Amino acid sequence: MHELYLAECILKSAREALPPGCEPQSIERICVRVGKLDAVVPESLAFLFNAIRSEHQMPDATLEITEEDVQCECRSCGREFEVFHPAFICPQCGSGDLKISKGRGLILERLVIQDEVSSGDSRSS
Repeated sequence: MHELYLAECILKSAREALPPGCEPQSIERICVRVGKLDAVVPESLAFLFNAIRSEHQMPDATLEITEEDVQCECRSCGREFEVFHPAFICPQCGSGDLKISKGRGLILERLVIQDEVSSGDSRSS
């Protein structure tokens, strides 16, 4: 179950991305983008994130997951296209020589942090 490892990595990365002077408990929302090729089950990732977030001093943080579709570029003809099935073949020329341009990896896109000075307003960083 690699979702537990990913949840740990997300929480550690969020802590490292905090601006100076901000405490981990001030994080309200962590926004990530996950490529569909990484076979992450968003529901499992969210469940495990919620199970361990208190251990990382982020008891109220929520996880917002955006899944990214797989996009390829054909090295033979240059066409860019989305892949919806396991056959990675260019629909224009039939080549299998492709470069995956989107749909891999997990990216920490944004943190929403409680603004303690304004008593509850949120700001993004």
